Amino acid sequence: MGYVIYIAATMLVVPLFSVLGEFFYRSPQARFFDLTWKWFIFWAIGIRLISAGVNQIANPAFTASILQLNDSAYLVIRELGFANLLMGGLAALSLFFPTLRPAATLGGLYLGMAGLLHVIRGIEHVNLKEGTALISDLWGFLIVVAYFLDSFFFRHKT
Repeated sequence: MGYVIYIAATMLVVPLFSVLGEFFYRSPQARFFDLTWKWFIFWAIGIRLISAGVNQIANPAFTASILQLNDSAYLVIRELGFANLLMGGLAALSLFFPTLRPAATLGGLYLGMAGLLHVIRGIEHVNLKEGTALISDLWGFLIVVAYFLDSFFFRHKT
């Protein structure tokens, strides 16, 4: 249950509080959607992938249990952990270096493809933890899609 709570916190609760906190207490003149992308990319993609990566490197058995794999998959899971760590790091750095934000969306695109694989695998085989990962993966992808739609179609050009 702790995993589900952690995922819910990083994908929605903490980013929302971060957006509202900065909007109302630090930058009321800031464009609300700019703050939304800043914080959702940081938390739902950056922190989510960093923590997944660290966990996959240090404890591949956790991911193996989610995907119902045996210990022969540990090496590949650790390699996946390094990829998650690097993509998450890029998204986390985009908080401090906004010019990295478009590149940081790579992590969200990756999450979308991972979510698609969960769906292809078959919903009937998905347990609670994998279902939670599926939802958070697709959520990360939706954040990226919304970010690009906002960036290309709705942002006012100066």
